[in-house]
Amino acid sequence: MKELQFLSKYPFLNSSKDYVLENSISVDDLLNDPIYERARTIGIERLDNAFDKKNVGKRVLVSETDHIMELLSYPIARMIAVCIGDVYFLKRYALSEAINAYNNLKLEEIDSMIKVSKEFNLNVFYSEETGKISIHFVDYLNHAPTRYKKWKMINRSMIKGDIAIHRKDLARLIQEALRSRINEELDGKKCSKNIFNVFKEDIIRIQNKVKLHRKNIENTPVGRIDYKKLPPCIKDIISAIQSGENVPHMGRFAVVSFLTSLKLSTKEILEIFSRAPDFEEERTRYQIEHIAGDISSTAYKPPGCDKMRTYGLCPTDKVDDLCKKNRHPLSYYKAKWYKESKKK
Repeated sequence: MKELQFLSKYPFLNSSKDYVLENSISVDDLLNDPIYERARTIGIERLDNAFDKKNVGKRVLVSETDHIMELLSYPIARMIAVCIGDVYFLKRYALSEAINAYNNLKLEEIDSMIKVSKEFNLNVFYSEETGKISIHFVDYLNHAPTRYKKWKMINRSMIKGDIAIHRKDLARLIQEALRSRINEELDGKKCSKNIFNVFKEDIIRIQNKVKLHRKNIENTPVGRIDYKKLPPCIKDIISAIQSGENVPHMGRFAVVSFLTSLKLSTKEILEIFSRAPDFEEERTRYQIEHIAGDISSTAYKPPGCDKMRTYGLCPTDKVDDLCKKNRHPLSYYKAKWYKESKKK
């Protein structure tokens, strides 16, 4: 029972998959057997919670059956998530599963945390004598959110290639590793017709909820600026960020530097980024304040059209006449304002 309790908290473990195989539970069983109806219900609940709360949720588990249903709800949720077929939703779901794991890991004894870390091949070391934890610097760099000051290598002590960390640090590193893994595993997966038919009603419901969310985002004002007057390149990047697509560093830099040049506050820019499925306020705030010059010696200027084209950030199919007359996104925006004001 104790092992089952552990697996129900961390259903992404290989030992969780082994449990399913050892008990000869097939995909067909999960989809159709009345015995697993509760697992199917929880699977849907995980997805609703992921979208609404950015956490798949914590349920009260008492009996052995409760833990089994919780464990089985994880593969069910993943299969349904693929059928929802939306990049924004998938990224939000992956982050929500990772956050749930982080919240559980913070409460674990160090031995259990190390057990989970091995799932991701993290070289973690714990000294019972000193009570100190360390991780190999390569694993640290692969998963640490080093854009934050506290995570930068210069602020960590390293001995013989191992970096000292705390328990919460380890939980955070595992969170990042899990989020990346789920994103990679679900990316490009195709929906099974059987899964779609079983969960059709809920899949369509969630798809509609995501579409409505996207529409609300598009209709929400961008700070104090007029979204309709933004140049095509900036519009495209903001849309990609809010849709959960992978936007290159230069794209994010271009948007933030553009918005700070228009005197939008950090709070207003954060609001734009907060609509992204994998939004992390601490990381985004640091990036904005760095580009704006609040925590650095330089306030960066947005790149011009030539540089945007060089980095593949200019949507050539959307270039309009105003684009052709201006050589900078800011010039475009100001020209659009002037053009509109002359009509009044």
